Amino acid sequence: MDASEIQPLTRNNVGRLLMTRAGAEPTSHAQGKRRAPRWPFPGTVEFWLPDGRGGERHEFATSLNLSLDGMGVSFEEPLNDGQELAVAIHEPEASFHGRAVVRHCTKSGDGLYYLGMQFVYED
Repeated sequence: MDASEIQPLTRNNVGRLLMTRAGAEPTSHAQGKRRAPRWPFPGTVEFWLPDGRGGERHEFATSLNLSLDGMGVSFEEPLNDGQELAVAIHEPEASFHGRAVVRHCTKSGDGLYYLGMQFVYED
């Protein structure tokens, strides 16, 4: 994929992606703090994390689900609640880049960490 084909992470772009898979049943309905239902969206997510020396390091994670407001991700290391980072989401239909905030981080039984992330929209 050419870098010019990567789209900004906007509410409209995520909404269009969700509509392309509208036949899929959500994994959960909006409840608790969540404002929108989630759909299963396995795929690749890229993170750019601070490297502790003023730069960034590039890491990959696995997307588990997606909603209009955020995503659930499986990752190899814990991240801090409230941490904002650059992300790129890669799905067969499209790739998006933008920012997201870690809202919770929970260690799962397989030794990985489940991250609940909220998108930071510029629009």
